[in-house]
Amino acid sequence: MTVHIIGMGISGLSAAFTLTRAGVSVALYDAAARAGGRCHSFFDKRLNARIDNGTHLMLGANTALLNMLAQCPSDTPLKNAGNKILFFKKNGGSFQIDTARPISALFKLPELYSLLCESVMNTPVHQADTSLFLKTAVKCFGEKNGQVYLAEPSLYDCVIAPVENFLKNKQTPFYFGKRLRRIKENKLSFFDDSEITPGQDDKVILAADPQNLSRLIVGAPELPCQTIVNIHYKTDARLPDGKSFAGLIGLTGHWIFIKNGILSVTISAANALLEKFSPDSAASLIWHELSALLNLPSELPDYRVITEKRATILQTRAINRLRLSTDIGSDFIFLAGDATATNLPCTIEGSVRSGIKAAETVLKSLNKRSTH
Repeated sequence: MTVHIIGMGISGLSAAFTLTRAGVSVALYDAAARAGGRCHSFFDKRLNARIDNGTHLMLGANTALLNMLAQCPSDTPLKNAGNKILFFKKNGGSFQIDTARPISALFKLPELYSLLCESVMNTPVHQADTSLFLKTAVKCFGEKNGQVYLAEPSLYDCVIAPVENFLKNKQTPFYFGKRLRRIKENKLSFFDDSEITPGQDDKVILAADPQNLSRLIVGAPELPCQTIVNIHYKTDARLPDGKSFAGLIGLTGHWIFIKNGILSVTISAANALLEKFSPDSAASLIWHELSALLNLPSELPDYRVITEKRATILQTRAINRLRLSTDIGSDFIFLAGDATATNLPCTIEGSVRSGIKAAETVLKSLNKRSTH
């Protein structure tokens, strides 16, 4: 018996990890030529540096992610960056918040609330599911949960590679370049014209984005998406006190990260930005703001803009009600992915938990069959 997992993003990898540890055989498939989905890193020739597709802060509250990584031997663990987060204000001032303290700090400054809400929900603050954001934010403060972790040297090295290597050491097959065309009569057909006919007891986990789910599953809604933009500038810029990241209050960008001679800026809920500016114009605007704020040269350095148009779904309260469950009433197909009903925003933690939930649902299905 094999569980065929379609998608090697975080959710697919966590499903595979959970099932493998339970002694269940899995096979992984992905349209891309690598694992990781939206969480990947690559070498950029123009910048002469390895950069992440998207920059990420992880917290002690990301217990599912941290527990999984703790069980995967790695030479590149996440970097513990403490509990203090630096924020720059548009007027040039700055302040720090201590995530080890209660969440009350979140409400001291409306602009801080907006920044954190849009960063977590990837949805404009006036549209975001406030209830879900606050439930999540409460869990992200405190001495343990508020611990900040960074992916250095890269997101792939720290998050994807350990799980991928764990699975490869268990002889898990990885099939790249496999985009699923359809599932018909329990047969998997791919766009390269190959087909797989699973065994009688085999299962399938679709760890796919909502657009592909709506194409593959009858009745699955096509949920609207929000963009995340990351702009990577080649510069020797430094932040105060050796900090490697900071939040931005009242500026176009939301977060800045510095590593490997690259200053990276993340802009969440970026649909409106791209409606107003081209990617190159946005890069110029943001550098102009940062050069004034951080006393950097005004000349625009070499840069790379990465636009993830389907970064997450738009997370309003109404749309969150449409998120599909792992169990869709089939004994053959199960769902995973950050846009499934996890009771969490669409984040890395939500992705990991969706994969675990899918794996556990499959295991329950197998146990039911074995007792009949």
